[in-house]
Amino acid sequence: MEKRPFFTTCRKLSRIVLALLFVGFLFISPMIAKGSVIDDLRKQISARNEEVKQLQQKMAEAKQNLLEAQGEARSLQNEIYRFNKQIEAFELEMAITEGQIEETRLKIAELEARIKQTEEAIHLEKARIASTLRVLYEAGTPDIIELSLGADSLSTIFNNFYGAQRLEGELKTRLNVAKELTSNLEKEKEDTTKEEENLIALRTKLSLQQDLAEEQRTEKNQVLKSTKQQETVYQKSLKQLEVQQVDAQKEIVGLEAKLRYAINPDTLPKGKGVLVWPVDEVRITQYYGSTSKTGFVNNGYEFHNGIDIAPRSGIGTPIYAAEDGKVIAKGDDGRYAYGRWVAIDHKNGLVTLYAHLSRVAVSSGQIVGKGTVIGYMGSTGFSTGPHVHFTVYATNTFEVIQRWYGPLPIGGHLDPMEYL
Repeated sequence: MEKRPFFTTCRKLSRIVLALLFVGFLFISPMIAKGSVIDDLRKQISARNEEVKQLQQKMAEAKQNLLEAQGEARSLQNEIYRFNKQIEAFELEMAITEGQIEETRLKIAELEARIKQTEEAIHLEKARIASTLRVLYEAGTPDIIELSLGADSLSTIFNNFYGAQRLEGELKTRLNVAKELTSNLEKEKEDTTKEEENLIALRTKLSLQQDLAEEQRTEKNQVLKSTKQQETVYQKSLKQLEVQQVDAQKEIVGLEAKLRYAINPDTLPKGKGVLVWPVDEVRITQYYGSTSKTGFVNNGYEFHNGIDIAPRSGIGTPIYAAEDGKVIAKGDDGRYAYGRWVAIDHKNGLVTLYAHLSRVAVSSGQIVGKGTVIGYMGSTGFSTGPHVHFTVYATNTFEVIQRWYGPLPIGGHLDPMEYL
């Protein structure tokens, strides 16, 4: 076999090394420039995040003031004060959401810059790999015999062979880097998709907050107009409203006491975990059963036909479907009973009711999955503060009856805690 002279092999090795060094300097300037853009975006994100935190501290104070205002005796002056505090809270929430929207927009911009940087890095690694393969192909891979020819010592032989191994190691490194960059690119694209979804959700939340603030302003003006800003007129209308509200609740309790006898236990699912909580943060303020808090008197005792959940995030908190199902009814009872409500049939023997909503986000007949946003927490209907009233009915007993104030859902109710 004809053997190539040692100096030829070394010359080819030198050419390989120089080629790899040249490739290593490719695209460095654009990468540095892109890095400075990302650093600037991160600074803006950090500044926006700090602004949001400061607003959230103010929001906590505003909610505490609102809570104290809700505990004050009902008078025209206090009612207007509560309206003003609620509007103030909504305006702060809008400012927070706007800050979060801007922060999310900046995060998306940063991710897009990182994606572009990663794509450039992948392109760079592909160029390096291609250059390495091309040079290796042109030079051929020297073996230990070839490297030994002309070597003046054993140390020189090992040094020459080590140089050839480094080339193979360099190629493996470039392949691993390209693989890692590709994995990073996929992750960055997934993160971008999540942030874009978050941005849509925040914009929806902002729109809701704007609507709720405007609704509070409208209600405040209606109270001022209807009472002619006179305390005696306000107290008279308030007394009439309270009597009507209690009468409506007494009717609900009486009707449902009879419907409970129609429950067929054989049609009901068994065991906890059949349903999931309809909110992210569970803070129960009233359990199911006999109580002294509702004012719904029937046969000498009071009964609460569901559980009340009041997360600290308050009005505008997303409310989720507790299981897959179909929206079989929704309605608005104004300042009576359940206010704005949604009922879902889960096709497992249970119907769930979500009441006192500020907004309903689904349509009658709509198919929803477990965890779908079906509305937002409010304090509509006969309610003393923001919460969601969650009731579970046996499907065969559920119905909607018409009353002068709106459509009223009733049925044979069950303890939600048995299924959550």
